[in-house]
Amino acid sequence: MKTLFVEVWKRLTPWSKSADVYANDVDNAYPERMDRLINNSVTAKSAAAIMVQYLLGKGFGPEADNSIVNASKKLRLIDFADDLAEDIVKQRGAFIHINYNALYQIADVSILPYEWCRVGKKDSTDYAGKIAVCKEWFNPKRSGITLIDVYNPRKAVIDAQVEAAGGWEHYKGQVLFINMDTKLIYPLSRIDSVAEDCDSEAQAGIYKNRLLRRGFFGNTLVVTRPLISGGLEPASTAYREAENEREAFQKAIKDSLGADNTGGVLCLEMDFAGEKLEDAILIKQIESKIDDELFNYTESSVRENILVAFNNLPSGLVKTNDSALFGNSGEAIREMKRTYWENTSKERALLTATLNRILAQMPDYKNLIVEPIKLIDDGVPAPDNP
Repeated sequence: MKTLFVEVWKRLTPWSKSADVYANDVDNAYPERMDRLINNSVTAKSAAAIMVQYLLGKGFGPEADNSIVNASKKLRLIDFADDLAEDIVKQRGAFIHINYNALYQIADVSILPYEWCRVGKKDSTDYAGKIAVCKEWFNPKRSGITLIDVYNPRKAVIDAQVEAAGGWEHYKGQVLFINMDTKLIYPLSRIDSVAEDCDSEAQAGIYKNRLLRRGFFGNTLVVTRPLISGGLEPASTAYREAENEREAFQKAIKDSLGADNTGGVLCLEMDFAGEKLEDAILIKQIESKIDDELFNYTESSVRENILVAFNNLPSGLVKTNDSALFGNSGEAIREMKRTYWENTSKERALLTATLNRILAQMPDYKNLIVEPIKLIDDGVPAPDNP
């Protein structure tokens, strides 16, 4: 008896000796690949944008939203939260750069691009004390890698790090790594299980585009009797005159079909029997070879899979042509919004807890506690936002 083993693709995190980091997949390009797949899939990109909105709600109130968390970049809290929510949604993780002042308070924060960051070497207690930051991990040079200490707000730890850096002017701060897969070195992307579906959706669009642009669809086939007698010598004057007449005839045919069809006319010469005009020339429109029914099924299938990956996002919140959803004073839509608000509660709680954790260590906002305002009124009063 033979057993068939199906190879299942798995994201690996091998140790990279050349860069002294844990690679994020064997090619160290997993974050970039997942981000590209999301951006190439209209469903995944739309779903990610909607999920980010549900993590942020209606914001945290005007005063909190406009609080500056990075003066040098003029970064408002709502913009910082949006950057953080996007990485949580797409990558299920985030790298937050934190700078301190001499009073050991957080001076400013910002989100490091997720694809730039890798976890450094772990010690005997399985603790990685550094985050390596590099703009290009395909073939990194040691000179292009910046090592930043992992987040630890204890005064003694910061003192030791500042001393090791050669003073506050050389201190690079810390990086808070948010990881939704705590058992893994790096979290799996939101679309990890539907990566092929995202690619299928993108490839379906590419295929149809190429078929429309380069295929025979929409072309006009014109078949005529031979326009040059087979007995003429190619070098003869009569042959050249006949060739000129052929080109003039074909140009007239193309012009008669309109400027939009100039590049889509195929001229073919062949022998016909009979003397009637319809026996001497044939004009035929080439029909589309796109199987709309097959494409609709495939696109609908991958679309549903992708929406499930984004915490079972109701399709009606992405796009719908069903007028029934807007009946009954839009109650169906409101129920979808309420359901998805619950579906995203885990990620929203993580976002909120991270923001409040940071704000508590910022001198100007240590008494500020934020909570996203609900997107829809379900009869429960919105929380107060100091």
